Amino acid sequence: MDFLKNDKRVLGVSRKVSTQVFFNSGSIDITGFMNGIDIESEVKFYKFNEYVTTGKPMDLKYVPNSIILGKPLAQKLLADIGDVIQITTPQGERFPLKVVGYYQSGLADFDKTQSFVNTSTVQTILGKPNSYITDIQVKLYDIKQAPAIAKEYAKVFDTNTEDIQTANAQFETGNNIRNIISYAVGITLLIVAGFGIYNILNMMIFEKMDTIAILKATGFAGVDVKRIFLFISISIGITGCFAGLLFGYILSSIIERLPFETAALPTIKTFPVDFNPLYYIIAIIFSLITTFFAGWFPARKASRVDPVIIIRGK
Repeated sequence: MDFLKNDKRVLGVSRKVSTQVFFNSGSIDITGFMNGIDIESEVKFYKFNEYVTTGKPMDLKYVPNSIILGKPLAQKLLADIGDVIQITTPQGERFPLKVVGYYQSGLADFDKTQSFVNTSTVQTILGKPNSYITDIQVKLYDIKQAPAIAKEYAKVFDTNTEDIQTANAQFETGNNIRNIISYAVGITLLIVAGFGIYNILNMMIFEKMDTIAILKATGFAGVDVKRIFLFISISIGITGCFAGLLFGYILSSIIERLPFETAALPTIKTFPVDFNPLYYIIAIIFSLITTFFAGWFPARKASRVDPVIIIRGK
């Protein structure tokens, strides 16, 4: 742990003692896991407090022989805050623990079996010294380096390591697919809007053939005509872009206030909306590029109009 703390890539390190136990509910024993954690490190580095839906996480440190149960597990045990439950170790020894909170990660299968206590409590229950731990959790400054650093530590310490990307591979795959679909839909909508601007300018050119011919006959070059139509196109893009961003921000702000409660996201009470400025910047850049190309082709066509042919036809 001293080696890990001195690694400049590491933000923080916390120890953990995990063991399988039986939660006694009358004559029924429910299999589960007890996780001994350094509560201060968990709150600081892993936002443990955000998953404790009832009670105070720091009670694990200040209340002797206390435990935080996964909410589905607590419902199975019919355990309320302040109740004392019995657990049995694999060695057959029983210990009473006081319930001080409920934990809810959003993964029902995980919460049905998990509980959390102070590290020293597990060590006492197992009859182990203070130096006994089963896991070391490492928080990095850059989460993207986790797979490479995990392999490095596995070689250095000759032990098993698991990075967060591997542990959550299924979730990451689903998240990536959703992002691809979202961006595909957004890009498609912007391209369709670009074709709309293209059609508008194309029709405008047909309607303004006489004006274009007069401009060119009075000394305007093809480049000048092209600039005029590009200016119109980009003006449409800028106006539509900022009007759309403003309307989208207002609509997002309204949606953010809508009630949204689900067991999968226990800490979320309203509809989750991400106001990341990067999304707005991407929208501005893409809309300007789309409208530029949507106006460039009609503008090029207008710049090639022969005024003699148009005026002769009149």
